[in-house]
Amino acid sequence: GCVFFCQDEVDELRAEMEEVRDSYLEEEVYQLQELRRELDRSNKNCRILQYRLRKAEQKSLRVAQTGHVDGELLRSLEQDLKVAKDVSVRLHNELESVEDKRSRAEDENELLRQKIIEVEISKQALHNELERTKEVRRPAVPTPRLLERRLNWRSSTHPSPGSTFSPV
Repeated sequence: GCVFFCQDEVDELRAEMEEVRDSYLEEEVYQLQELRRELDRSNKNCRILQYRLRKAEQKSLRVAQTGHVDGELLRSLEQDLKVAKDVSVRLHNELESVEDKRSRAEDENELLRQKIIEVEISKQALHNELERTKEVRRPAVPTPRLLERRLNWRSSTHPSPGSTFSPV
C-alpha cells in the first residue's frame, strides 16, 4: 500500500538527487577545465606581449642612443604596436566571454542548489508521510488493563451459564 508507494517515492527522489548532484559535479568539472584552458591561452598571449614589449623597449633604447630612426625599425615598431592592440582587444573579448560563462555557470549552479533543496524537502515530507503511515498501520499492543476491561466487558454482555448476571 502506501508504505511501499512512499518508499518508492523516497527511492525515486534519492536517485533523482544523485543524478542532479552527478550532473552538477560533471558540469563543474567541465566548466573548470574550460576556464583553465582559456586561462592558459591568456597566459600564453601575455607572455608573447611581454616578449614584444621587451623587444620594443630595446629598439626604443637604440633609437634614443643613436638619435635616428631607420625605416625598418619604424615599420617594426608600428607592426608591434598593431599586434599589441589586436592582442589586447582579443584578450579583452576573451575575458568578457569567460566572465559571461562564469556568470552563467553560477546562475545554473544556484538553480541546481535550489532544486537539490526542493528535492530534499520533498524527500523529508515523503519520509515523514512514510513514518506516519507506519505508525497508523502498527497494531496496538494491548496493555494488561485494556485486556482486563475487554474481558470484563465480554463477561458482562455474554454471561456464562449459571451466572447471576442480570442486565439493568
